[in-house]
Amino acid sequence: LTRMKARIKVLTKLHFAPLAWVLAVFFLIEEVIWDWTAKQMERLGTVRAINFVESKISKATPYWALFIFALPSLILNPAEIIGMKAISSGHWIIGGLVFVIAKIVGMALFARIFNLTKPALLQFKWFVWIYTKVMLYRNRIHEYLDNWVAYQNMKLRVKELKKVFTF
Repeated sequence: LTRMKARIKVLTKLHFAPLAWVLAVFFLIEEVIWDWTAKQMERLGTVRAINFVESKISKATPYWALFIFALPSLILNPAEIIGMKAISSGHWIIGGLVFVIAKIVGMALFARIFNLTKPALLQFKWFVWIYTKVMLYRNRIHEYLDNWVAYQNMKLRVKELKKVFTF
């Protein structure tokens, strides 16, 4: 029985190894893009008109905050779909560019708007529940990956690249 459990454990590790690599790459890309776009949005926030809009967003009621929070997705998801459609139609470069730009702009807007609307959104019990679950699983995945030597090496390489390209 113990021998069978050991085999199952090995098979499970082998089965999930590709998923771990995909997660590692996804999290690295997410961290790099999130950090870079957060800096860019912070710089953009120094523009008087944008600062004015951001101050209004941060004072929004919970239902308006929810609408404002969802707005970038409503606008940018169709752009991502158009990019995917272009890729599937054989227009790899144009479709890829549309998709990547929509993804980066979407992440930048999402990060900034989330930070501005988070206090209002946390007034919804259902949002607190979702946010807690998402953060719990995100932190578990990060904890797993942060203890993984290959992931640590990839993070070091990304830091070196950031210095070279001054993200």
